[in-house]
Amino acid sequence: MADSSAFLSVSQFAAREGVSRPRVLQWLAAQRIPGALRVGHLWSLPAGATVTRLAAGRPVAGESASQQRLLAGLARKYLWWLAPGDASKWPDRVILQVMDMGDYEDVRGLETALGARRLVRALLDAEAGQLSDRSWNYWHHRLRQAKGGRVPAPPRRVFSG
Repeated sequence: MADSSAFLSVSQFAAREGVSRPRVLQWLAAQRIPGALRVGHLWSLPAGATVTRLAAGRPVAGESASQQRLLAGLARKYLWWLAPGDASKWPDRVILQVMDMGDYEDVRGLETALGARRLVRALLDAEAGQLSDRSWNYWHHRLRQAKGGRVPAPPRRVFSG
């Protein structure tokens, strides 16, 4: 049987590292403390454990687990021809499809869950044909991307031959 002194509680680990208990719980959720064990709703952390540090700089923005679940549900509804795993690889495609043809409840849910900044990023990265002209104009005004009341031309495919 393991010696109980070889493990720390979340509070003890937080005190040792000089951070808050919620911060340690964030690290645990991100699996950044190797050897940590979950026992029921409690955690047991090895006494010698350290936090796996990430590279310096801003983290790459990604969707949270709840946002991914929302996008997966919307993908089943609006991108029915894609396998669920394929749709999760292209969240912008899901977002833009809902922005183009989503019903009011789905659009509001998307706005609430992801926020305007994420929708702006998808809008600015849109490819030709992903939004109808009507949706293109609407979303530029809705997300305040129509500079001086002018909406930029939508992206167009160019064929060379």
